[in-house]
Order: sequence, then C-alpha cells, then structure tokens
Amino acid sequence: MRKMTDGKTILEILEWIIVRGIFWEYYVTEKWDESNCAYCLVDGDFQEIGVVSLDEIKPYISAQTKNLTEVQAAPGWKWID
Repeated sequence: MRKMTDGKTILEILEWIIVRGIFWEYYVTEKWDESNCAYCLVDGDFQEIGVVSLDEIKPYISAQTKNLTEVQAAPGWKWID
C-alpha cells in the first residue's frame, strides 16, 4: 500500500491496473468485495473516483501489480513517501 495525494485529497492505493487498447489506469483504493467491485481512481479520458468491476475489466488487463514501488503516481498526483 502507498499513499498518493493531489494536494487536497489523500488516497491509499492497494493495487494498480492498466488495460490494453485505451490504456486506462486504475488505482485501487480498497479490497475487492464479494462481487469483485472496489473503489478506484480511474485515469482515462479524465480522472474520476468510482466503483469498478474487476470482472468487467479483467479480459482487457495488460498489467496489474500490488508492488507500487515502480508505478508512477496518476497525473496530477504524487506519492507520499
């Protein structure tokens, strides 16, 4: 887990996912629930925080990690070390 901030908000990030094709990035902020849903900061055409279904994006995942030491923070955000 790492913490990320945009200067106003602090998010605890548990996992990072990127999907192929559109290259949207998902910064997972909580454990996946029994329905495989979790809140994420999504960096795509614009940034938003919302509920994401792992089942819906799973076929398109090109990279996924819980080791966040080599993952860049989302644009406009920075890691708090």
